[in-house]
Amino acid sequence: MPAGAASAVDVGAGDGHLARHLAARGLRVVATERRPASFERLRAAVPQLDCRLGDGLGVLRPGEVQGAVVAGMGGHKIARMLEGSPEVTRSLGWLVLQPQQHAAELEAWLREARYTVRTRHTAAQGRYSYTVLLVTGHERP
Repeated sequence: MPAGAASAVDVGAGDGHLARHLAARGLRVVATERRPASFERLRAAVPQLDCRLGDGLGVLRPGEVQGAVVAGMGGHKIARMLEGSPEVTRSLGWLVLQPQQHAAELEAWLREARYTVRTRHTAAQGRYSYTVLLVTGHERP
């Protein structure tokens, strides 16, 4: 997370673990899920948070949050999600992206779409390792 972050959306929040963690750090958090059953579980797990049913960033208004956390999806799906909500995406100051696969393809797409990868880390969990990207600025040509 960038220093000074005050608000974020946790896209595909699952059980709300990350959303709760971010809220405990003082961020205003919107947690989303796209399937009704998953959404109901999320809402039951984190009733104190702003939980929304919908796909990707489509449940947000431009400027509603400073940044987005998108973890646990494939790199291609993340790119499609960012392309699918251009007004919201352009309004975000930062993205934390953790693609489950196709990280190199996502990074290539980000470069072509004029985003800047500020940091790239590899996180390990058991025998698995994941790429975590801090991305800023969709620059217009």
